[in-house]
Amino acid sequence: MSDMQEQDEMETTEDVAAFWTVRLTSPDCTPEDRHAFESWRQQHPSHHEAYERMARGNAVVDRHAMDPRLQAMAQTALQETEPRFYRKRSWQIAASALAASLLAVVVITAFWTRLPDANGPANIQQITAAPEAYQTEIGEQSTITLADGSKVTLNTDSRIEVDMADHQRGVTLMKGQALFEVVEDANRPFVVIAGTERIVALGTSFDVRLKGDKSVQVTLIEGKVIVNKVSTPSPETAAPPTAKQAVTLAPGEQLTIRGRRGTLARKTDVVATTGWAEGRLVFRQKPLDQVVDELNRYSTQKLKLANDPALRTMKVNGVFNTGRTSSFIDALEAMHPLRAERSGEHELTLVWRR
Repeated sequence: MSDMQEQDEMETTEDVAAFWTVRLTSPDCTPEDRHAFESWRQQHPSHHEAYERMARGNAVVDRHAMDPRLQAMAQTALQETEPRFYRKRSWQIAASALAASLLAVVVITAFWTRLPDANGPANIQQITAAPEAYQTEIGEQSTITLADGSKVTLNTDSRIEVDMADHQRGVTLMKGQALFEVVEDANRPFVVIAGTERIVALGTSFDVRLKGDKSVQVTLIEGKVIVNKVSTPSPETAAPPTAKQAVTLAPGEQLTIRGRRGTLARKTDVVATTGWAEGRLVFRQKPLDQVVDELNRYSTQKLKLANDPALRTMKVNGVFNTGRTSSFIDALEAMHPLRAERSGEHELTLVWRR
């Protein structure tokens, strides 16, 4: 193959990779699109490498996009590559436009890695793409489709950071709760970090919750996950951890890690645990104090219990919509001699009705 042919082939691969970088993050991206992307990515190692470069470059652009010097460089790169846009089909135009903007990343990187300081000599530093962050506010829920097609549904008041690399797909749960639906990729394990725990999965569905007391709760819906400490050797990079270091969950099992208090793995009610993802809270023989704590996660209007042990341990059964505290109070007052009294601007206290 001639040098010219090799250059043309490289530009074509980069253009298609740029197209997929845009398409996979588009709100109207379809399962058929993702299937087509995976087919293209697996055709040749260069396709996967090109896509990873584009994804990393795009993160750098997002991170520094508002710097006027970088905007000027990107504009120059776009002008220099403009003539070839008009020789492409419409979808290729969009791909080439992104490729051109990512070409500016090469200039940007060169600029930032040799940025002269005020005293003269070049200050050598390296840019690394920042992880993508997603979060929800109190009462919000959101589903994010990652570049590999995996989906993450964030519960109320939650935050994750996503870092896709060549060797593994990484997500850090900073706070709250998330439901993961992982696309299988034997070459890149899916790793979730929550607190002190690492959850490793290959194509599975599981729920992870980081509680206020720093405990971590992992519920496996289907497939298989391995849970171990962040400080222990990773199953995909070293010898398998010992039984004391790692726990393998089966579908329907829930693992709760409470720091030095140890771990507890048990069968659980998956429907009740994951009902929040469909806007439902399912309670089966739950003490009222635990129910109130759960309801308070979804609303700025907080519930409080009067100081009475019998009130705290009262058992609750039912299905309620997330964020609808008023419906819960109505049901509770209809079934028990209780009422809600205003005790603050954003607070109601449940007391016995006299």
